[in-house]
Amino acid sequence: MFTTFAKRILPMRRVIRAWLLGASGFLLTLLIAGSAFAAGGGKPATKIYNVADTRAMSAGLSKWIADIYNSSLLLFGITVVLVMAIMGLTIGHAMDFLVSRSGIDLGKLEHHE
Repeated sequence: MFTTFAKRILPMRRVIRAWLLGASGFLLTLLIAGSAFAAGGGKPATKIYNVADTRAMSAGLSKWIADIYNSSLLLFGITVVLVMAIMGLTIGHAMDFLVSRSGIDLGKLEHHE
């Protein structure tokens, strides 16, 4: 008798728990979105232009990056993505070299069944 009762009730508990979790997540989302909408009152902002001041900069890497930022945000974004990728590769290879020099083998693991 208990096994048939458990077979019927335990899946229902999982459904109820999942429903309560989803409902509480939805209510939390409404609470956060409601406070964000309430904070957005007032007159609309004017258009803001962000430019880097390059008048006092000497020629070099910083001025070149600032000029790219001022001329084309797309080109600036591509430059940032490429620099980050190169930095990630450099740091990754340096750490791999240091870890292998310390004697830790991070190669493929053997799987025994």
